[in-house]
Amino acid sequence: MSDLPSFSLPSIFDNPKGWGPSSGHPPSTSFKDVPYVLYSKGDKVSRVANWISPADARDTRDNRNRNRRDFNQQTYGSNSASAFVYQAAEDEETFSLVDKRGAAAKKMAVRGMGRGGFGGRGRGRGAGMQRLGRGGARGAMQGGFRRRFRWRDDPTQHHRMTSVKPEESWELVQDIEFSRMADLSFSAREARVAGMYGSVGVYDHAFDRVTTRLEKPLRASGAVRYNATAREDPVLAQQADVKVFATDSVLATLMAATVSTSAWDVVVNRVGSSLYLDKREGGPVDFPSVNENAAEPPADSGEKDASINLAPMLAMEARDVNSNYIRQITGKSRVEYEANPFGGSGETPDDSAYKYRILDFSAREQKAESDSDSEAEEPIIGDKCLVALRTEVSGLLATGTGAHKQMFIRALTQHDVSAQGAGGALDWRQKLDSQRGAVIATEMKNNASKLARWAFQAVLAGADQLRIGFVARVSPRDRTRHAILGFQTYNPSDFVAQLGLNEFNAWGIAKALIDLCLGLEEGKYVIMRDPNKPLILLYKVPSGTFEDEQDEPEAE
Repeated sequence: MSDLPSFSLPSIFDNPKGWGPSSGHPPSTSFKDVPYVLYSKGDKVSRVANWISPADARDTRDNRNRNRRDFNQQTYGSNSASAFVYQAAEDEETFSLVDKRGAAAKKMAVRGMGRGGFGGRGRGRGAGMQRLGRGGARGAMQGGFRRRFRWRDDPTQHHRMTSVKPEESWELVQDIEFSRMADLSFSAREARVAGMYGSVGVYDHAFDRVTTRLEKPLRASGAVRYNATAREDPVLAQQADVKVFATDSVLATLMAATVSTSAWDVVVNRVGSSLYLDKREGGPVDFPSVNENAAEPPADSGEKDASINLAPMLAMEARDVNSNYIRQITGKSRVEYEANPFGGSGETPDDSAYKYRILDFSAREQKAESDSDSEAEEPIIGDKCLVALRTEVSGLLATGTGAHKQMFIRALTQHDVSAQGAGGALDWRQKLDSQRGAVIATEMKNNASKLARWAFQAVLAGADQLRIGFVARVSPRDRTRHAILGFQTYNPSDFVAQLGLNEFNAWGIAKALIDLCLGLEEGKYVIMRDPNKPLILLYKVPSGTFEDEQDEPEAE
């Protein structure tokens, strides 16, 4: 009996007031200095015993609902620093990568193995490719094709060129983001009309019957179009008590700044207490852009610089088409005003009259609700700010009463629907009469900046009607022959709203930029639109900048 094994019960220390050994019965010395994980109040004990960590689980029987069940579950002891974490610093220093393929390449190579891949047991073609991307096999193939061949819908591919390159001598005064101008609001008031100069033609109603089946060829005009700057205008120089001098094309460019995507620039001359907002000779203000806002705009340059579908060539073509279109549809008769202040002897001026307006840009206090019905003007805050503006009246529309309505006329052009930069436009000869709404909607998307400038020019001129013609090439490869296919008329203010713009916000942008320039020191400045960022830059430039360019003859 003495050879039989003996068994004795160990001593157990009971702790009725809590977990672990009590203070009166210390634990055995065999567990001394052994680290343990401290208890954290943020831990949630949801299982009696869980010896497998969710990250290291190998049991796949319940993997379908594991992620959903453990999404909000916190691992016990994760809130405290663990003393059991393995430190592999020494091993990582000696580690070297043998397989140099990327993670995406590894996945494609592994999942392409086998008949059905790892996506299932099916034997279909795309069974092993279902996990390549969110869109399945088709989306993965399209994504790889686009990355490999630089698909054109990549927004980073459209790198636009600056209208003028800043030099080292230029000093950046301020940059303004478009988002800062979104909440501006103002309403300019007309102080008076300074006069009408030149001559203008009366609209010929025979063009109301023009359709795609009854198109009319566009005739070339030999008239000279004058577009002098504000500093060169003798009529603006005669206006007294005026601080700011500008033209409608320049001010409309500033009002439509947030809609533009291509680069433009405006020259600012601060002379004494006067401010002149001028265009640069041969700059973007003189040439209407074509499909500027399209997802794929026309290229600025290419292998063949003489290509007729490049953006500079299309802009020159659009300028000539507009001049010829205005003269042709307003050739019924002429109305003479005061003598044209521009031009010389032996030149035939164009059929556009110049209307000079004085606008009040003074800041005024808002009326109280109790005084909203009173006719008294609000008091002016600060100094009075008057803007002398030269606008354009393209034609007159005869009415039954014998009076004439003032018109602002422009023309949209279509070069080649299959060429780069067409913007996915419909063929006007086939769709203009049957799907006019779709054609206009596409043009509002592709030419939002140009249409916004035209709308604001009509608003600045106080025109009663905005008439937009549709002119297309007779042959896509000939930029000299065009045909008139139709037209569309709008009220200028209503057309601004149809473009999704706020007229008061446009006035506010012009007011903010004018106030900013009035606070500058005397000198010459340039307001630029950054070609690749929604940003307006204000530079201070030397006094002789751009003067050499104005002396050179304009290249046709």
